[in-house]
Amino acid sequence: MFVSIRGRVLLNVEALNMTESVGNYVKHRRVPVILPDGGYTTYFVPAISGESVAHGFQVVLAEVAKSKGLPVCKLCEKGIFLKSTNKSVFKSAFGTEVPNNEFEVEKKIVSDCVVEDVGGFLYAEEMNVKRTSNFFTGYMIPAKEALDNVVIEPQLHSRYALGTQFAREQGQMIYYVELSSAVYTFSFDFDSKFIGKTTFSYENAGKEVVNNRKQRIQATLDAITKFLIEFCFGAKKTRFMPIVEWESLVIAVSNDTWTVPSPFTEKYIENAQKKLEKVKYDTKLFVFPRDGSFEEVVINAMDEAKRRL
Repeated sequence: MFVSIRGRVLLNVEALNMTESVGNYVKHRRVPVILPDGGYTTYFVPAISGESVAHGFQVVLAEVAKSKGLPVCKLCEKGIFLKSTNKSVFKSAFGTEVPNNEFEVEKKIVSDCVVEDVGGFLYAEEMNVKRTSNFFTGYMIPAKEALDNVVIEPQLHSRYALGTQFAREQGQMIYYVELSSAVYTFSFDFDSKFIGKTTFSYENAGKEVVNNRKQRIQATLDAITKFLIEFCFGAKKTRFMPIVEWESLVIAVSNDTWTVPSPFTEKYIENAQKKLEKVKYDTKLFVFPRDGSFEEVVINAMDEAKRRL
């Protein structure tokens, strides 16, 4: 079962993905985007990285998995996604020594941590054992029509109140945080094919090593539901909570890989429907706002995915 999600979301006054600080100035992440315009024009625009999106999703996945009694390692359950990097991390996460062959390493990690089963890992010591993530996401960038109008603006803030000894001793502490407002694209796919199965060792590829594969997939779909509805990702939300409004969303549920076309183009919903006429794997589309409220579309799509398990 394959779930593909594409959408457009209006974010006003956001600081969801910041990069380095230069003195008292905190910069928003920027990326280059090329737009065909007779020739080609390059824009440097605000963006939210796929790493930021993935981190937020895995935090939700860890919480949902734990609430359902599914195994999550000691690091992932705390939102620390070091992902079995080496012997020290492995022992801290699982409380045991590393097995002595590649298959047993992957089997142990997949069996004992739903987050690393779904989100992949890379153990890089004397053995290299890699598991590719079963969910896929990428950078959120402004939609094509919005590129000309995107602005990044620094906002002035201060910490120490005038009239206190702290301000007299150190001066008024001022700092700048870059904010942006834009219609962003959103992309997220989930493939359930290898959940609960090993993939690295050629001899054991596709071997099921858990007895709760269905429950793991259901937990992942529940995590996707919460992640989308509650917009569970991004930085600086304690004081820079953005104004969030989903403009449109398409969720495709299929029995094989079928991805919704890029939301960078305004006609992506129409493009998805045209694609469905030519290519389908028992594919069903759920479209917001056509098929109801945002919450209804997300919940109905995930329910359809669960029915296919």
